[in-house]
Amino acid sequence: MKPKEKLKTYSLLSVALLISSGPIIAANIPAIAKDFPAISLTQVGLLATIPSLFVIFGVLIGNRLELRIGKKRTILTGLGFVFIAGTFPAMKHDVFSLLFVSRCLFGLGIGLFNRLIIQMINDIYQNNPGKQASLIGIESAFEGLGGICLTLIVGQLLKINWYTSFYVYALALPVFVAFLFFVPEDKREIDKGGAEQLTLTSDQPSNKRPLRVIIGFGILLFVIVTLFINYNIQITPLIMEKSIGNATNGSNMIAFIGLGAFIAGFSFGKLYKLLRHSIVPLAILFLGVSMFVTTISQSIVLTTFCSMVIGFSFRCIMPYLLHTFTQQIANMAKLGTTIVLVAYNLGATLSPYEGTLVRQLFHAPSIQSLVFTNAMILLLIAITGFGVVYVNQKRSLTSS
Repeated sequence: MKPKEKLKTYSLLSVALLISSGPIIAANIPAIAKDFPAISLTQVGLLATIPSLFVIFGVLIGNRLELRIGKKRTILTGLGFVFIAGTFPAMKHDVFSLLFVSRCLFGLGIGLFNRLIIQMINDIYQNNPGKQASLIGIESAFEGLGGICLTLIVGQLLKINWYTSFYVYALALPVFVAFLFFVPEDKREIDKGGAEQLTLTSDQPSNKRPLRVIIGFGILLFVIVTLFINYNIQITPLIMEKSIGNATNGSNMIAFIGLGAFIAGFSFGKLYKLLRHSIVPLAILFLGVSMFVTTISQSIVLTTFCSMVIGFSFRCIMPYLLHTFTQQIANMAKLGTTIVLVAYNLGATLSPYEGTLVRQLFHAPSIQSLVFTNAMILLLIAITGFGVVYVNQKRSLTSS
């Protein structure tokens, strides 16, 4: 790859480092609550989760804004929001209402470029579907990498004070500059390095994929996200309930979930070529099996490994859906990626309530029984998914 091509590719991918950066300030919550004793702990906790809700609004607004000013300028606008709103608490940290508003605007900024990064990868590498799939996977890896690295930086900045840790979002400034100078304007470029041309084969998605299939994928993703994020919330209480670990071990589990996601992102291109449409039910199967093993494991090492597999499996699903929908005609691609991102962020926002619902419906009093029930739900979804893939393959053979 030529130096100019590398600059273009990595400047584009660098934006993904910020996509999962909303919850990284969760470690600040106890210190913020201490400085704002009149504010309830629930309200303070919203500082970590409210960006996910406003990401949804950002995605919807971004669809309109893109038509007026183009993809590149919309992404730059989002990066500007992330830089200003992200670092604002470091400069003005004594008024809670302003902190809350800044976090809302931060989520809005991420929503403005969340979907468009995938669309720009699709535009620039439209004639090289193999590289396109690989880059969508790497984009997912960059999301995981950003979450891991920025979390570590926040941990170090917290040693100074909680509001200094918000300077971590200053990363948006060099990303803004790189994207401004090295990523091309809104036009579909032919990838000069690609020898693999776009050909419509039987296993590529049709441009006339029904709307109900896209909505079905959105509902599926919403359910899986709520179960996955709920696991992230429950893993520390689970190992403490089973007396096999402490809060530090739980923090390590979350880091290994991120590591698994990072590995999945870089592996996605090869996995997609090998597994194609079986990748989703297989990923859900491994997700469910690994979650089940954590409920019976008495080893912190085994539980940590399962957490990494859970992160890996989950991050195989998102790139598949995004790659599938970017292959559609323009309107369907935009709708598909929008539904995926809305489903993801809505699932992340509502995931704490999933545990309450499962406890009531399935009488799961302990954390172990809650995680077990979630694992069984995932296994049922996986079995159904394999059935759908089998029926579609049989239908394709019959029609051919």
